[in-house]
Amino acid sequence: MINRCKLLTTIVCISLYLSFYTPVQAQTVSLSIWPPILDVIIKPGKAVTQVFRFTNNGDNTTITASIVPFEPADNFGHVKLSSTPSPATAYFSLQNADLNLPATFALKAGESQELVLKIRVPDTAPEADHYLTFLFDSSNLGLIAGTGTKTQGSIGANVLLTVSKTGQPVRLAKIDSFTLSPCLFNLSPCLLDSFDQPQFKFLVKNTGRNRFKAVGQIDIRNTFNKKIATLGFRQDNVLANSSRYLTSDTTWNPVFPVGRYQATAAITPEDSTNTVSQTLTFLILPYKALLILGLFWFFFYLIKKLKN
Repeated sequence: MINRCKLLTTIVCISLYLSFYTPVQAQTVSLSIWPPILDVIIKPGKAVTQVFRFTNNGDNTTITASIVPFEPADNFGHVKLSSTPSPATAYFSLQNADLNLPATFALKAGESQELVLKIRVPDTAPEADHYLTFLFDSSNLGLIAGTGTKTQGSIGANVLLTVSKTGQPVRLAKIDSFTLSPCLFNLSPCLLDSFDQPQFKFLVKNTGRNRFKAVGQIDIRNTFNKKIATLGFRQDNVLANSSRYLTSDTTWNPVFPVGRYQATAAITPEDSTNTVSQTLTFLILPYKALLILGLFWFFFYLIKKLKN
């Protein structure tokens, strides 16, 4: 009887708790944009247009679209929005009849909005590169546990704008560094173990006024000067007055290499003949295995000598 009373009391308590339960409504932000990047060269006095398709994959939201300059954040291709004003922001406008930059509009869940971005460069505009982001800021109002909340999110399409009178800007590159790891005690030439995975690091600097895509590769030759591998670089953008590490889509996986090797890295900025190159010499030996065998031999010799 007592157990049944306890059970009824528990059911009543749970029922009272559920009757005062406040539902939680969480707002989600999910945005997409196409194209994600616009790469354009314009002569002074000319104009181009590009259609951007913006989609709201989350809840109902309010969007603010604007043009914001950006700059390199590091040597790995990351960028950050810049607080330094750019005169190029005045080159941008929207061709949509009901919108002007900065534009604010409502977008329901699942809806898309096409924005026609126009870039017009004045006749007097100087030759230069301009790096900007077509930025979309989302702002959602919702309720979480009965309390008003604001959920924000952002997405942007980068615009790489080159103003050139000839339409063929001069692109110049310089090799900052070409290294290999893991090197034993940073010896020169570099000494690697036969069981290590060679890792090349190639840093290129843009010494010109205009961005470029780096086209090139690393050629590897063995002791007999025979080419045994080619590692192509990914064609990443290197912005003006900045450096960037180039990466390869392939890796060098030799089967127990031994001997002297040479790696020559060469790049040519896209649409130019200004090739730069650098050669790296390195040695590969199974020194870890040799060291272990040497230690075994030494201890064996020591024990044998002590016994005698």
